[in-house]
Amino acid sequence: MLVDFDPMIEAVEALIALGYTVMPDEDFERWRVDGGEWITLGDLLTLARRRGLMDGPGRLQ
Repeated sequence: MLVDFDPMIEAVEALIALGYTVMPDEDFERWRVDGGEWITLGDLLTLARRRGLMDGPGRLQ
């Protein structure tokens, strides 16, 4: 059975598991991590990758 992969969910769950507070805006376009400034989804994914919680985007061979 195939499972859809959603990097947004993976990033949010990984950050929350490490104790971060992650809150979306009403449109799920911007995110607030630990009460900081609003960041984009791309920035959220980058944060999770830099913390070693997610793999980066793969390259086609």
